[in-house]
Amino acid sequence: MLIPTKHENLQQNILVVGAVIITFLKKKSYNIEALFQKIKNGKNVSLDQYYNTLVFLWLSDIIELEEFYIKLKKDVFN
Repeated sequence: MLIPTKHENLQQNILVVGAVIITFLKKKSYNIEALFQKIKNGKNVSLDQYYNTLVFLWLSDIIELEEFYIKLKKDVFN
């Protein structure tokens, strides 16, 4: 769910996971699987949550996909 509720673990919310993904992608592009492994090590994120977050970021026009690599759009944070 996008909007957090008081019954939800905020560390697993799409907005928080999205912020973590953006932090990693500011440094370099990642393979889809490699990025999931990096995020999974630091947070308790399921594969479904990860893909839902990627879809949210893609629909928000924050990330783009080139073959199997995810990267930030050039004009998003400049």
